Amino acid sequence: MNIKKIRSVAGHSFRIVGGLSIFALGMLNSSTLLAAGTESEPARIYSIGVFAHDTGPMSDNHEHGTDLNLEVKFAPIPKLWSARPHLGATINFIGDTSVVYAGLSFPFYHSQHLFLDGILGAAVHDGPMHKDPAGCREESDCGFGKRMLPRFGLEAGYHFSANQSISVLFDHMSHKWIMNGENEGVDHVGLRYQVAF
Repeated sequence: MNIKKIRSVAGHSFRIVGGLSIFALGMLNSSTLLAAGTESEPARIYSIGVFAHDTGPMSDNHEHGTDLNLEVKFAPIPKLWSARPHLGATINFIGDTSVVYAGLSFPFYHSQHLFLDGILGAAVHDGPMHKDPAGCREESDCGFGKRMLPRFGLEAGYHFSANQSISVLFDHMSHKWIMNGENEGVDHVGLRYQVAF
């Protein structure tokens, strides 16, 4: 890895940590997120994962790499269909787009061993806003266009103990059909290990 690449990775990491800190401060100011879990619902779920970058059913396949994903889910909110607020980061180490994100994980199906969650929220990224216009169409995928974008996805998993699980996650980040302008999109598909407390 050359010096230019190291500086790029360091710069991306610094921006990710800064963005994550801002999200964390905002979420910790909400008393709802500090609520303790019940006997059947843990107060926190911590995840670590490995994702394929810009790979998935809605991907443009313009970027590459294997990403590290870190996330924490907070106590469920009963008045929001027991959705869990979450806060996380997906970090690309080869200079392509990294993101920090926040949102809600909705429990579509939960049993003793299996679960399926829907994901809805927003992400802040460090990817290109606009690319070289040569060969690009208006309203195309030449750049992200916006610094903050909608994020949605699905996560399906298996509980192999009372407080541990593995899952497969798909997420997509873009603003198509919501906002005008350039609309690069990024998919992540990968595996996560989760521990609940």
